Amino acid sequence: MDAALMELLAPLTDSRRAHTIAVGRKVASIAGAIPGHLRDETVTAACLHDVGYGYPVLGFHPIDGAQLLAARGYSRIACHLVAFHSASRIEAEVRGISPDVFDPFVLEEISGIDVASDFVWWADMSTGPTGDPVTIDQRLADIRVRYPDGSIVRTAIDRAEPLLRAAVQRVSALLGE
Repeated sequence: MDAALMELLAPLTDSRRAHTIAVGRKVASIAGAIPGHLRDETVTAACLHDVGYGYPVLGFHPIDGAQLLAARGYSRIACHLVAFHSASRIEAEVRGISPDVFDPFVLEEISGIDVASDFVWWADMSTGPTGDPVTIDQRLADIRVRYPDGSIVRTAIDRAEPLLRAAVQRVSALLGE
């Protein structure tokens, strides 16, 4: 991972940084399966998907991260992938955040963006909170242990589970897993 990315990740906790780096490495390791025109931006987004935790403005890390990256000149594709990673729209809804915060990052016209998004979700959902490889079942169980029933994150993950599982299944099928 290059120095500029590491500098952006510096404000994260050690465990969050380890998770984020591992997600980036995981996507980089299978980058050949990502559509070529989205490959570099998908790897970058995976490496920085949780950067918003270190730069809170709204207090919602997918949007805080996307806004930070946009302000620093990262591609619209990388910003989109960070803003929308791992069913963030569902968590925003649970938090009572207006769906309008996503508007600057919508990229419906980009061919293959859903596939690229799946790869970020897959890597995030198969990497534990300290960077260890896990199954999606282990990842979801860990989140449910760390966040009590009725909490925002727990409610969001429970609602998002079908979407998260579907993304992991699509990527696993593409990779022949």
